[in-house]
Amino acid sequence: MMKQYLEIKEQNKDAILFFRLGDFYEMFNEDALLASQELDLTLTTRDRSRPEEERTPMCGVPYHSCDGYIARLIAKGYKVAICEQTEDPAAAKGLVKRDIIRVVTPGTVDSSMLEGSQSNYICAVYMDGENAGLCFCDITTGKTHATAFSGPDRLVHVCNELGRFSPAEAVLNDGAFGRKELLELLREKLGCRAENYGERRFALESAARQVEKQYGAEAAARLPRSNPAAMMALGGLLRYLYETQKTDLSHIRELEYYEQGRFMELDLSARRNLELTATMRENKKHGSLLWVLDRTRTAMGGRMLRAWLERPLLSVAAINRRLSAVDALVKDSINREELVLALAGINDMERLIGRVVYGSAGGRDLASLRASMAKLPDLKDKLAPFAAGRLGELYRDLDLLEDVYQLLCEAIVDEPPFSVRE
Repeated sequence: MMKQYLEIKEQNKDAILFFRLGDFYEMFNEDALLASQELDLTLTTRDRSRPEEERTPMCGVPYHSCDGYIARLIAKGYKVAICEQTEDPAAAKGLVKRDIIRVVTPGTVDSSMLEGSQSNYICAVYMDGENAGLCFCDITTGKTHATAFSGPDRLVHVCNELGRFSPAEAVLNDGAFGRKELLELLREKLGCRAENYGERRFALESAARQVEKQYGAEAAARLPRSNPAAMMALGGLLRYLYETQKTDLSHIRELEYYEQGRFMELDLSARRNLELTATMRENKKHGSLLWVLDRTRTAMGGRMLRAWLERPLLSVAAINRRLSAVDALVKDSINREELVLALAGINDMERLIGRVVYGSAGGRDLASLRASMAKLPDLKDKLAPFAAGRLGELYRDLDLLEDVYQLLCEAIVDEPPFSVRE
């Protein structure tokens, strides 16, 4: 078994390996020493007959309550590789086969470990002698944003965009990793885990294939051919997600490419001085502009409002379109309050769907999704008085998901247990 463990550990040297043994995830050797210190776990060993210096230190956590331990390690900047049994122990002949099913990193943590009203971005940065490409993905919601710059000031624009999205994790090509000021911004000012992902994984030809496969030909065509850096950054990020997540990522399909000039560009110092989403002194939401404005009723709305503040529009037409919707709501207080009440109790459907696709959703997650869908008809009714402009579009486009709702009603009991096995 230790031979099997060491072979798998050799392939995941930069991660703490959670190795499944029965009802526990066990850690051995240097991982056990590190985890015991970071998680306050008791070290033990199975070979007490040997001299102390030859013993294999080990520690473990129950598999059914591992999320809290993983979250604590991720918060400290570590990666965690989860190794599961890949065959039924009862049917196995000899040693049970095991393999890595997922590598959890700061940018790919499960939504259950995150604050609901804040996005969690993983990003990729590609830079060469002429161009720079950036992409940001929140894998809990499936939303991806990409952009590209060229010219002598491209590094300044890259740093401003990183300050705007504040990613939890970044993968960089050789050209980007060699920029000292870029690494300093990521690691020291943004507290972001940054690693060199080499040059080969950002190759244009394979990147184009992966982007088209993931987002479709129409979305891939929106990326500029004159500056391929955005395509290369996105290809590198997709490659990293495929290698670490080892699961269906079909929910990552919403790709937005935006060009310089669409949003107001602010550097990190201006953002902090303006206290848009956090205060300067304590770096907390309380006391910031977001805190003043945020009366959202759902986690999805909270994330959207934060995104709007972090990316102020510059287009007069787009601004007026948004303000017209606000104006319609302000002038009709009765129907507005009805709409507010209709939003209450709608859970974080974006992240629940992400958990379903990942395979990490339990019965209670599906019940929560069902309860949210049950409120959609009433929500649509309350939108009906606002028939014009952007609100009218939302009314017409709102899918009530009746087929999925019916399936969940038939398949899941009213109060499902926590574990799928129950």
